[in-house]
Amino acid sequence: MTASDVGSAVRPDDLEALNADGAVRVRNAISENWVEALRAGVERGLKEPGPLFGKLSGDDQPGGFYLDTWTRDRILEFDDFVHESNIAAMAASCLGEPHVRLMQDTWFVKRPGTVERTPWHHDNIVLGPFLSIWVALDAIPKECSLEFVRGSHTWNRYFMPAQYFEQEDGGDKALEKAETYYNAHNRIASIKEHGEQGRFELELIPDIEGTRDQYDILSWDMAPGDCLIFHALTLHGAPGNPNPTEARRFVTRWVGSSAVLAPHGGEVVASLRAMGFDMPIGPGDPIRGDMFPLLP
Repeated sequence: MTASDVGSAVRPDDLEALNADGAVRVRNAISENWVEALRAGVERGLKEPGPLFGKLSGDDQPGGFYLDTWTRDRILEFDDFVHESNIAAMAASCLGEPHVRLMQDTWFVKRPGTVERTPWHHDNIVLGPFLSIWVALDAIPKECSLEFVRGSHTWNRYFMPAQYFEQEDGGDKALEKAETYYNAHNRIASIKEHGEQGRFELELIPDIEGTRDQYDILSWDMAPGDCLIFHALTLHGAPGNPNPTEARRFVTRWVGSSAVLAPHGGEVVASLRAMGFDMPIGPGDPIRGDMFPLLP
């Protein structure tokens, strides 16, 4: 497959909205042939799951919420997309750098009737320039689309949802584990690279869903090929999928040249190494290596 898209689809007013609000929708950013290729890749991923494949909804719940991560080494359509489409140019435009590194690729599927929410969270495994680009592979109405707390990327706060700890323990036990985890990682990180902004303190996430009227929440209707671009520290979450059609998304996450692995990233990297992933970095290290190609 050859590239059919040249340059970035991101306009100056998109950049202005991204920097002010923390998230922006870019219409018709990805061409139809790439959308079809990504759909084929997702279907292959469902049939041939990798070591990070997960089902986030319970077996007793309707629909189904599935995802897999770092799959482009096995799924040609994904690898072609990140190297040959305009997605890297879009990321570079948004981060204001000539080249960017691909941190991660992920796909998500919410089957019709899925009730499981994507909990409110942000992406703090990396410190420094870090953003995500979600490509809609299906028509997704606003009431089922990803939501953002406008301006939350400017709070200079780092959150971890308690749900992160509820896979094995629930209730008070989960909160105790969360507090222990936060205390272990609430230390100065990468001061050499980021100065005082490198101070890193994890907090429990606010109850955004229970107090929605207190926040300015953004969301959009999405058509296939539309993108959501957002800074990693923009708080985001998503409803289930009550619609009669699937909601499939392909996500790439990108870092700039000064990005480093966050303090709690060492545990994540160790787990990935145990699964056979090539992860030659540790906390405070710049994002480098074959797992993170420099593009475009």
